[in-house]
Amino acid sequence: MRNYAALLPVLLIPTLFSCTPNRPDLAPAPGAMPAPPGPGAGAMATEAGVTVEARAGAWRGLPENLEAESIPLLVEITNDSEHTIRLRYNDLMLVAPDGRTFRAIPPFRVEGEVAQRVDVPAFEARGFRIAPYLSRWYPRYTVVRREFLFDPLYYNTYVPQFLQIDLPTADMIQMALPEGVLDPQGRITGFVYFEDVEDLDIPSVDFTVKLIDAESGNQFGTVRIPFVVQ
Repeated sequence: MRNYAALLPVLLIPTLFSCTPNRPDLAPAPGAMPAPPGPGAGAMATEAGVTVEARAGAWRGLPENLEAESIPLLVEITNDSEHTIRLRYNDLMLVAPDGRTFRAIPPFRVEGEVAQRVDVPAFEARGFRIAPYLSRWYPRYTVVRREFLFDPLYYNTYVPQFLQIDLPTADMIQMALPEGVLDPQGRITGFVYFEDVEDLDIPSVDFTVKLIDAESGNQFGTVRIPFVVQ
């Protein structure tokens, strides 16, 4: 049985910065073979004895709203062929109907930042009211009604570093599908990251995996899983 929970980090301390995750940019296309039950919405395909599952909307790490900046696909590759498969990021791609190709981004090279708002405070309080200018971040607390002025000099200096999260995060690296080789009867599961294609006027993409024999360097097949861009 697949242990998807092993990919998800265990957080022992409540997270200060959190938000409702964005809707995934991709969804399995009509007619795609559904993947077995698991996180997100997945589809699968088999070619030359190699089965690939790809799941959109499966990200559960930090930042929670990663899909505002990137497309994380949870990918599982099962090698029931006689080949030792070479796994490289440039052999994993999203291919649009017009031929545009978006190759997987190495997790160390994912760039950008996401802003996350406070949903669940990590502090404890009783008989406390929140400053008016912080009320949007702490909606559960009563607001101070008397004069409580905002200090722009202090906040312009310090607050941005608290509210912006630079990519990649430790979760993104630790949960990524690494490069390497997959032996016969082997299986590997991890996240693969792509640039956001939502605003590029692309109706659909095929998640494409080139199957390369690690010994000979020859390609012995291609796996394609169709997704629609939401």
